[in-house]
Amino acid sequence: MKKQLYFLFFILILIGNKTYSQISASAIIHNLDTPNPMVIDGNEMYIGIYSQDKVIKVNLDNPGTPPVDVVTDVNRPYGLALKDNFLYISEFGGNKLSKVNLSIPNPTPETILTNIDSPLGLEFVGNDLYMALEGDNKIAKIDVTQPIPQLIDITPASSPFEIEIIGNEIFFTERFEGRISKFKLNSSTSPTIIAQGLSYPSGLTSYGNELFISEAGASKISKLNFTSANPTVSDGIISSEFNYPSGLAVKNNTIYITDFFSSSLLKADLAALSVSEQQYKNKTLIYPNPAKDLITVLNTKSKDYKIFDMVGKLVLSGKLERDSINVSQLVKGAYIIQIGDMIKKFIKE
Repeated sequence: MKKQLYFLFFILILIGNKTYSQISASAIIHNLDTPNPMVIDGNEMYIGIYSQDKVIKVNLDNPGTPPVDVVTDVNRPYGLALKDNFLYISEFGGNKLSKVNLSIPNPTPETILTNIDSPLGLEFVGNDLYMALEGDNKIAKIDVTQPIPQLIDITPASSPFEIEIIGNEIFFTERFEGRISKFKLNSSTSPTIIAQGLSYPSGLTSYGNELFISEAGASKISKLNFTSANPTVSDGIISSEFNYPSGLAVKNNTIYITDFFSSSLLKADLAALSVSEQQYKNKTLIYPNPAKDLITVLNTKSKDYKIFDMVGKLVLSGKLERDSINVSQLVKGAYIIQIGDMIKKFIKE
């Protein structure tokens, strides 16, 4: 008990925010001909080539190597997602979802879902594949382990375009409305608008506590702090080569951007921070605080957590899943969370 009480004196209450300087992107591959959003697997990137009805693969370690066709005969491919060596493809022009087995040469696309109107962004949570259905004005999901996957409606949305899942929240762009909205997984609450007045927001990706948005209509990449109660959109990445930036993906400290009309793949170094920003780069972040059902923990090396009440009693422990902890069973009050060497206080509503 003395040890449990002792560490309470070392509670760190303040949560630091990471901010990023505006940085510039440069092209690493040209002549891709209408590249759409992409997905990264190790040193390989898969990119949907919209006008040529195919998906290609490029080597990020050696971008000078010619791209390789992975699969053809997919009708206006847009969203891509990887799971268990299968590549899932939303066929925007075919109103269907397909998959290909990447473990075999020259795979043939297999249709797994039809009669969906204008499918776009795809994201996995476990075995559930979430998809933005622009024409159906909704976010929906399927369980890909089922022999015949059934479409499950998740939430209404106004022409949703791209999806980014962070912790227990789904962020999505509503391109024609010029806004970004979000909602919590496994929640019946309606989506919340977090940013408006954007110019054709398309791709989304996250790095630290920043959400990057490709504003295709403004030829730039913007960003906002998604942990802020009132996030403000600011310029994030600029480039003289931007024409209609669409897809975004992050690997380590590098952000990659596909530009639809300039037919290029570009990249920028997100680690190019100012000295004042570097001090927050590895700071552990817990949000929301106060929390109701789940808390998200970012920038921690350990996945094992312990939660104590204010008299030092262990009330909950386990491993982080998707950087989140379910605290719904805790009674209202103040608690201490310990993850590795990090100790912080949070409030349960």
